[in-house]
Amino acid sequence: MKYGKLLSALLITSMAFSVQARVYKLATNTPADSPAGEVIQEFVDAVKEKTDNRVNIRVYWSGALGGQTQYVSQIQSGVIDLGLLNSGMLENLQPAIGVINLPYIFRSVDEYQTLMSSDYMNNELLAKTSQNGFEVLGYLSNGFRSLHTSTPINSIEDIRGLKIRTMATDTYIEMLQQLGAVPVPLDFTEIYGALQQGMVDGAEGSLAGLWEIKFGEVTKYGVRTEQTRLTDFIVMSERSASRITENDLSILRNEMTIASKRSIEVVDSAHVESERLAVEKMGVVITDIDKEPMIEAMKPLYKSAMEDVDKREALERISIILDRDMNI
Repeated sequence: MKYGKLLSALLITSMAFSVQARVYKLATNTPADSPAGEVIQEFVDAVKEKTDNRVNIRVYWSGALGGQTQYVSQIQSGVIDLGLLNSGMLENLQPAIGVINLPYIFRSVDEYQTLMSSDYMNNELLAKTSQNGFEVLGYLSNGFRSLHTSTPINSIEDIRGLKIRTMATDTYIEMLQQLGAVPVPLDFTEIYGALQQGMVDGAEGSLAGLWEIKFGEVTKYGVRTEQTRLTDFIVMSERSASRITENDLSILRNEMTIASKRSIEVVDSAHVESERLAVEKMGVVITDIDKEPMIEAMKPLYKSAMEDVDKREALERISIILDRDMNI
C-alpha cells in the first residue's frame, strides 16, 4: 500500500515537473548568425537562466519549420509555441496594424523607437492579435527597407516596369504599384532563387541582406529608398502560454522588452557594417535617391487608410504620438 502511494506521488511529481520544465519551439526564417538572430539567442538564453530552465526555448532557424505563411497557423494552434512574424504578416491578420507598414510613416529611428515603445502600440494596437490566438511579446527592429536590383536606380522613373519581390500584403503590393513597379509576392525563402533565375528584377528589403543573405551575389545595385521600416515580432501561442506560470510569463515579457530595445542598436549598427562589406567584398553599388517624389507617390495609400475606420483611428493616434501630420 505504502509502495503504491509512493509511486503515485512520484508520478504526480514527475508530471508536474514535465509541465514546468518543457522545451518550447520557436520558428523563425532568420539565420542564427544574423543581427536579429543574435538578439533572439540572447533572449532565449536569458529566459532559460531566469526561469531556472523551466522555459527552455529551442530555436528553429532559417525557415527550418517553413516560412511565416506556413508556420503561423501552427502557432495559432499551439503546435509551435513561439515564432517570428513580421508586420506584413500581422497586417494580413489584423489590418489596422498595417498602418505601421505605410511608406514613410517613420522618417527617423527616433520616431520608430517612440512609437514602438508607446502604450498605444503595445497595449492597444498589437493586443488585437489575441483574437488570432497569440500574444505579441515584443518586437525586433529590422531596419529601413530599400530596393536592390539587377540594374541601377537613380530616380523614381528607373523603378517603373521592374518586377520587384515583395511580401504578400496589400500595403507593400500597392506601394510598389504606386512606384510603377510590378509587385511579385514571394516567401522570404524564395527570394535568392528568384533573383538568381531572373524571375524578378530586384527586391525590396534591408540592404544589409546583400551581405547577410548573400543577395549581393545575384543583385549588384542597392538604392536607399528607405520607404518602410519592417518590424519583426516575437509572438507566443495563447495555448502555449497557458502552460506557463504567470511568474515565468512575466520573465518572458520582461526579457523580450529588453531584447526589443537592444535590437535597434544591434541591428542598425550591424546593417551599416553589412552594407560596407557588400560594397567592399561583393562589388555592390549602393546609392542615395531623392525621396520626395517617392513620398508624393504614396499619398493614395494614406488617403485609402484614412477611409478605413480602424486604420484612421490608428493613424490619428500615431499622429499624436509622433507629433506629425499623417496626411503626407
